[in-house]
Amino acid sequence: MHLSRFGLLALGATAVNAFRDTSPFFLASTSELLTNSAYIKTSASLLDDITSSLATCPSDYYVVVYQPGVHSSDFSTRKSAPRLGAKVMGKDKSIRSKMSVNEVAGLLDRKDIKSVLQEKCKAQTTAIDGSSGEYPSYFESGPRIIDVEFPMLSLGSDRANQLSDNDGLVSDIIERIPSNSKYTLLYVTSPREFPETDSVIYESDGGSYQDSIHMDLKRDYSSYDSSSDDSKSDRRSSLFDEYQYFTPGIFMGLIAFFIFILITYIGVSALGSLQVPYAAFEKDTSAAVKKQQ
Repeated sequence: MHLSRFGLLALGATAVNAFRDTSPFFLASTSELLTNSAYIKTSASLLDDITSSLATCPSDYYVVVYQPGVHSSDFSTRKSAPRLGAKVMGKDKSIRSKMSVNEVAGLLDRKDIKSVLQEKCKAQTTAIDGSSGEYPSYFESGPRIIDVEFPMLSLGSDRANQLSDNDGLVSDIIERIPSNSKYTLLYVTSPREFPETDSVIYESDGGSYQDSIHMDLKRDYSSYDSSSDDSKSDRRSSLFDEYQYFTPGIFMGLIAFFIFILITYIGVSALGSLQVPYAAFEKDTSAAVKKQQ
C-alpha cells in the first residue's frame, strides 16, 4: 500500500514538472486561416502549423506579441487578459480564425515567425517596446510586422495587473490598424520563471524603429469591465473554458480501467462466496454396499 502511494505521488510530481516548462500560444485573425487548436504541442510542430497558415500572406498586418514568463494558469481568470480572451473565444465578431495551444513544449522563437513573414510576404517590421508604453499613432501600409515585446512578468502580487495592462496595450495597438485592413495577432510566450529554477533567458530583437510619431500610453486597464460582452452569462468564463484538459484516449482508458476493476472485484467476490459442504469430499460407499448385497 505504501509503495503504491509513493508511486502515485512520484507520477504526480513528474506531471507537474513536465508542465512547468511549457507556456501557451494564441492566434486570432480577421483572415480565413487553416488553424487547429490543441491542448499540448511541441514548438517545432506549432511552428510548422504557423508557417503553413501564413505562407499565403493572408493579412496586411501581423501583430507578433512576445510575453515572457507566463504559464497557462496565468490566463485562468477573465480579468487576466480580457481583450485577448474575447478574440480567442469568438466574442470579437471581426475574428474569423482563431487558434490556441495551452501547453507549448519547447521555446517557440518569434524570430522564426518573423523570418517566415519577411521571406514569404516581404513584410517590413515596426518594433515596439512594451515596457515604455509608447507606440505609433499610425502604421504604414502593409504588409507589416508589428513586433511588440513585453518584459518578464514579475513574481509578485502585481503579476495579474501587469498582464492586464499589457493586454490593454496590445488592444490599443490593434485599434491603430486601419479599419479596412486585415490583421493577424500571434501571441507568443515563454515559460514562467520559478524561484527554485534558473531564470528564463530570452533575447531581444534589435530591429530598428523608423516611425517618428509616438503616443504615450498611461492608462489603467485593471478596472476593465467585461459588461460589453455579448452575453452576461459569459462573465465568469475563463480563457481556457473551451479547452479540453482530458483527451478522448485518456478518458476511454480511465473508463476501461474502472470496468476492469469492477469485473475483477465481482469475480473475486463470487469465488469467495462459494460454499462447499464437507460431505462432498467423502467417498460415497452406498453403491458398494448395494453391490455386495
